[in-house]
Amino acid sequence: MKLKPFAIAALFLTLSSILSCSSLTADQTPENLTENFSTSTRTWDNDSEQAFQQRSLAIRQRVASEDLNSLDEWWRRVKLGDPHKYLLPVILARLSLPEQYDPETLWPFLRSLDKDRPDLYHFRAIHDIRLFFLFRDRLPPDLETTYRQMLDSPEVTQWMEQGTENHMFMQRGSGLALIDGSGWPNGAPGVAATNEAWLRAELNKFLTIGQGEFHSSTYYGYAIAGLLNIYDFAKTPELRQLAKATLDWLAANMAVRLSWGTAGGAESRGFDRGTWDNSELAAVAWVWWGDDPQTADRIPQKYAWVGVPAALSSYRPPREMTALAKKDVQLPFLLKASHPSYYSYHQDNQFWETFYITEDYSLSTLLIPFRSYQVQGTINAQYATYKLVIRDPKGVDNAVVSLGGTYHSPTAAGNSTGDQFLQEKGTVLYQLRLNERDIAAEVPTRSHLVIPTRYGEPQKHNNWYIWQVENVWLSVRVWGDTIDWKPQVSEKYSDYQVLAANGVNTAWITEVVSVNDAPNLEALTNRLDQTEVNDRLWTNLGQLSYKSVTGDRLELIYEPNGGIGKGTVNDRERVLGNWAVLDSPYLKQELSSGVLELIHPQGRWKLRTTLTAPQWEK
Repeated sequence: MKLKPFAIAALFLTLSSILSCSSLTADQTPENLTENFSTSTRTWDNDSEQAFQQRSLAIRQRVASEDLNSLDEWWRRVKLGDPHKYLLPVILARLSLPEQYDPETLWPFLRSLDKDRPDLYHFRAIHDIRLFFLFRDRLPPDLETTYRQMLDSPEVTQWMEQGTENHMFMQRGSGLALIDGSGWPNGAPGVAATNEAWLRAELNKFLTIGQGEFHSSTYYGYAIAGLLNIYDFAKTPELRQLAKATLDWLAANMAVRLSWGTAGGAESRGFDRGTWDNSELAAVAWVWWGDDPQTADRIPQKYAWVGVPAALSSYRPPREMTALAKKDVQLPFLLKASHPSYYSYHQDNQFWETFYITEDYSLSTLLIPFRSYQVQGTINAQYATYKLVIRDPKGVDNAVVSLGGTYHSPTAAGNSTGDQFLQEKGTVLYQLRLNERDIAAEVPTRSHLVIPTRYGEPQKHNNWYIWQVENVWLSVRVWGDTIDWKPQVSEKYSDYQVLAANGVNTAWITEVVSVNDAPNLEALTNRLDQTEVNDRLWTNLGQLSYKSVTGDRLELIYEPNGGIGKGTVNDRERVLGNWAVLDSPYLKQELSSGVLELIHPQGRWKLRTTLTAPQWEK
């Protein structure tokens, strides 16, 4: 592969920046940090590594360009509680570019942050601990003392703080890296043992029943940053093995659902609508598997800074995952997945996900078995339960469509009390029927299909609303007391239009058909005319049956007091209790197996948990 002059310059600048500013010890050089564990994976090939270094440089330059003085003035003016989250990524990125930024101009910011906000907290930890290890030999003595004091008692106990799942990965992972890698005395030795035990438990959970904060486009990047600190800076090989195994598991889950720059699939705590540029997960995925380095310029700062730890890390996802992440595999394929309760280590099969991807789109739905009226904390609003990602052939702006009730948001991005789905390939049946408790909780009597405004007003054919979106047709049939179309969801969400069904009982059928299968509107309507709808019992009993454009027969009978209706596909009742954690042609993990398996053209890659340590197999 012949590199262009820009690529050569970028690679040279990146490597020289990292190597010149790094203070890793002799046994922690970047070369040694990329060593493989067991038979985990071979290193990336030269072309892939060079492309990674170009993206690394681009995203660090993007973050470093932020005005530090303005940020410092801003957080003090608004009395922000977590200023490190905003300033440290810029400082870290600038320190990694010594040819462009003088380190001496950055130390005053660190001093003032520590003076005015001395607490050790998660959003500080992921960047602060990386900064310490990479630039340890350049730190002024007083700043080095600040880090040393983080291991004094009682400060050291802050590294065991509680929080959401990603909070603990940030806090406990970074603290474990500092304790193990610094070589300094630890004022409370039990902290390291406790955090290691927690990390082992989390890895075992992932490899047996899955993850509570599954595929979060908002928080994956933060959790990954904490694990990268252990991987890069811990001295104990066993700790680095634990970090690598957990990173590999997270990377595999990102790879299988990644939809051309959008975090496709169902997710807990997030709803990515962008193309590399609208979520923290996408920023990290771009660093690992992304496209042209110039894409970094359009990644907003609030997402780009989460990519900096990955850009400065020696961790690389196993190369066997690359084709899956880039969807250079045979399509279409189907993934079925089950997820546990949020914090539990034993409550498996609590949520069920269907993910279907073709060359033109990915479509996913999530089943939640209960009706919840909670409006604060880790709530239904933070689950993406219907996400359709339609590929932009130009690779710039994928279309993302949502469908559901509006209890939490008019964009139908989160689960609403009473949402019930049935999916088969590109076809979805959806119902929302409100009971007395729902109405008392003021659940809105409407459901929404939300689609980007740039695709204009839908066309009508009999009872179908039809949009052509890039290389697919999106066809929708809807039931309700009234049906409204609005060119904008609201002034706040002006980039999205809405088709709304109003009434206590609403229902939808959505069909996604490739233009390759229906090259024009007439061909599509001919196929729609061959479908069959039976809604005779829908009004009274919530029973809706449908024969799809692909000939599949779907029936959904609504459960009025629960979260999951009775679903039947081709006369086979939907049974959820035996679903695997991951089940697809390329990625598999049987429930309670402790084994993640990746099937790729060269063979099989496996990650296995044992009582003592993770193991990799080829």
